[in-house]
Amino acid sequence: MTSRQNAQGYTRNAGKRWRREDLALLRALARKGAPLRLIGLKLGRPDAAIRAKASELGLSVSAAEPVIAPPPKRTLSRRPAPLQHAERPVDLDLRQMDLFAAA
Repeated sequence: MTSRQNAQGYTRNAGKRWRREDLALLRALARKGAPLRLIGLKLGRPDAAIRAKASELGLSVSAAEPVIAPPPKRTLSRRPAPLQHAERPVDLDLRQMDLFAAA
């Protein structure tokens, strides 16, 4: 592990001069069409620095296409609560029969 790497193997080069190896890697990744974020992680530099250096070298670097989540297969809407005994609709014919039967 070099002095430029941390325990996870990530090299932080933000604000440091560009080395020949960094420029070669930037050119190679840009030609392969690697997304900007991946190049930034590999080189340990912010996206703005990658864009600026790529522009200076005449390279084209693009951000990755945003990933759009598919629509849900089902909705999670709540079902109406079952009606309580007092709230249940009353069959009007039976009720009317009871009224007339008492008369």
